[in-house]
Amino acid sequence: MPGPGARDAALGRSPVFEGLDDAELDVVAGRMRERQFAPDELLCRAGEPSDRIWLLTGGLVSWTAPVTAGGGEIVLRMRKGDVIGAQDAITGKERTATVVASIRTSTLELDTEDLVDLARRFPQILINVIQMQRERLFRASARSAALLSGSVRSTAGRGGEEVGLVAGQSLTAIIGPLVAAAQMASARPVTLLDRSLSFAGALTASDELSSENATVVIPGGLEPEKLGVMLDEVDRVVALAGNAQEVELLGRVAAAASGRNLEVILVSEEAREASRVWSLEFLKHIIRDCPRQQGFPLADADLAWLARHLTRTKLGVALGAGGAKGYAHVGVLQVLEEAGYTVDYAGGSSIGGFVATHLALGYDAPEIDRRFRRTFSEERVGKLFGGTFGAGSVEELTSMLKEATEDRSFSHTTIPLVIMAVDLTDRVPRAQRRGPLWDALLAALAVAGVFPPREREEHRLVDAIALVPVPTAAVLEDGADIVVSVNLLGAETLEEWPDAPKQEGGEPARARRKNMLDTLFEVMDLSQLDTAVRHAELADVVVTPRFGPADWRDFQLADLFLAAGRAAALEQLPALQALCRPIDLEAARREAALIL
Repeated sequence: MPGPGARDAALGRSPVFEGLDDAELDVVAGRMRERQFAPDELLCRAGEPSDRIWLLTGGLVSWTAPVTAGGGEIVLRMRKGDVIGAQDAITGKERTATVVASIRTSTLELDTEDLVDLARRFPQILINVIQMQRERLFRASARSAALLSGSVRSTAGRGGEEVGLVAGQSLTAIIGPLVAAAQMASARPVTLLDRSLSFAGALTASDELSSENATVVIPGGLEPEKLGVMLDEVDRVVALAGNAQEVELLGRVAAAASGRNLEVILVSEEAREASRVWSLEFLKHIIRDCPRQQGFPLADADLAWLARHLTRTKLGVALGAGGAKGYAHVGVLQVLEEAGYTVDYAGGSSIGGFVATHLALGYDAPEIDRRFRRTFSEERVGKLFGGTFGAGSVEELTSMLKEATEDRSFSHTTIPLVIMAVDLTDRVPRAQRRGPLWDALLAALAVAGVFPPREREEHRLVDAIALVPVPTAAVLEDGADIVVSVNLLGAETLEEWPDAPKQEGGEPARARRKNMLDTLFEVMDLSQLDTAVRHAELADVVVTPRFGPADWRDFQLADLFLAAGRAAALEQLPALQALCRPIDLEAARREAALIL
């Protein structure tokens, strides 16, 4: 328990008793008594009589009051030095807020009668209460306005997201570079709270900073009591465990907290092995197993991924259907790579699935281009569509896809991959995420009228163009925060190709002559224009290349399709840059020294 000197010091720092001299503070201290509150213990409830006030001398409390118009609540955090209930006590009104201790909290308690008597003797107290209430009303009204305007997502009225970043002792070296990388990844402000702040002070400060920053990072250690409070107080907690002991600590917390808002990152083989012992709810929240890099606890790729995860800037691409026009996807990927972006999630419909598969297997845009051209070479395309009326050879397609994917499965991809198809049996879209890649692509490329449906477990799967020409929703479902969609079925076309190579006689290069089946597919494409736009526009950035005369089997126009994709992506690059930015890890490491 604090002695008289400590009580006088606490009073002197309080805004309610500011301006009183030492003798006057001694009189106030003589009326107050010490009071402790356990975590989750109620101090007071809205609507009750205002019979006492509390001066917080340690800990943290949550102050909650209803919004008078429009519903909802205003939530404030109060900590050491704040006073609870002074204005209600002075005016004699019922309590306007409910206050609950978030962690173990110490206070100095004063009865209302004593407060009123002291205010008569020392008018400065009344002036301080009025000033303090004006400041609190300003803070509350700002939150109320944000809540009523719909510009915030939570009852606290915050504009940004508060993220607890907790790490074991073995991983403290990660924090500086990680936060510096996070600040690069987000186009909006990201701030790390001063580590010298107390735990209560950090949580309170983050409440204020979240209105000005997209992400407020609250650092902490693996202390079960504080971590439990953080899970209640912030939007989410990202916990880094580097060894078995740290995994055990997280296991205890997760067991008590049912894993809510807890995202566990395992760093090291030891941590991963230890996690298997804990058959707990929190195991469902493990996001990524990040191996160490020599000389540093995290590999570069994982450090950058974690920075994007902290700031919700993980990037996904949703690549649409369109046959040979899929070379435009390669052009889009070229632009993203040249700008420095890393794709974290990939999805595709029809030919978009083919390109997305190679991206997910870890190939860069130039290599995807080479593999695309090799797979769909003039000779192989001739064999593929050599049947009567342009019917395709499923045997040739199967051989092409097995060779292109090297018989690998979804489990071999370096990033999450989804390949869309349509299930004719159930008459629904089918997101494929397991099994051999060639088999999923065979279903995704089973163009109706050209290839037979892919039969699998009594289900008939075909090209997804009929229902999901652009798989944006599936990529979002996998976990992407920001999605770039590429729609190859745009309504706007060009009368002729710009800068197209000339044929003999000076005529521009033209599309292949169309047959009856091509005309049928042209009509089908027109019928899907609205559907394609609707699915593509679920994305944050929509890329819609404009093509000259061509159709879905014109693989000989690869260069023109690719150039159209590049041009459309370059047009939309500023829109992506306004949402997220590439990470320069060398620069992040230099900035880390300044952050900490």
